[in-house]
Amino acid sequence: MSQTQAQGGTQLFGQEFWGGVCGFVSVIHALLLKRGGNALQGLSQAELEYNVGLSLLAFLKFIRNNKPIADEIVAFTQSFGGVHAKKTIDTLITECELKIAELTKPKATGLKKTGEDGWGIGMTKAALVAYIQWMGLTCVERPGGMDWTQANLRPYRNCVVGVGNRLDKGGTYAGLRHWVYVNEDGVMYNWGKETPLGNVGDRPYAEYPQTHTYIVAVLEIRS
Repeated sequence: MSQTQAQGGTQLFGQEFWGGVCGFVSVIHALLLKRGGNALQGLSQAELEYNVGLSLLAFLKFIRNNKPIADEIVAFTQSFGGVHAKKTIDTLITECELKIAELTKPKATGLKKTGEDGWGIGMTKAALVAYIQWMGLTCVERPGGMDWTQANLRPYRNCVVGVGNRLDKGGTYAGLRHWVYVNEDGVMYNWGKETPLGNVGDRPYAEYPQTHTYIVAVLEIRS
């Protein structure tokens, strides 16, 4: 089974190559995979990642002229520290171009991995709304604030959901750390995996138990 082939057979973006681009990937999944569709089927991993890259790059170039949102993206990206601490909108664009070039080299496989501490674009709620609108969609915000459990996540359908650290709820970004997509059937798409959500108190995934603890924001996607 490939890294982008979900257990149930749905072809998904795995994010191994791009790293922290969960907001973008969640919205693209919402656009292409709702109502049981699978517009990604048959693409190689390199082709999947190339198409993600084109969308990232085009949006970054577009949003560069919207200074409030661009500044918010940069500030949120920098807040993750480490290699992200000195990013600017221009360095993100340049680095995105370089990574796309890697995928156009002969025999590109797209198998090189980028960890959470590697490359990424921090998307706040406002930035993600801008991306949703840029993609030709609309969204409606729904109430959040509950614990990060399958039972609490499951009722959201065709929604991009932000998860974060409840201990940082009062901070600038409300503790936001990650975005996932939940389809119309209550199936979560995340990190290249397809997870049917149950009416249980279990976490939606095992990773990051200390920092992914509550639902920060919910954006219901509408066409």
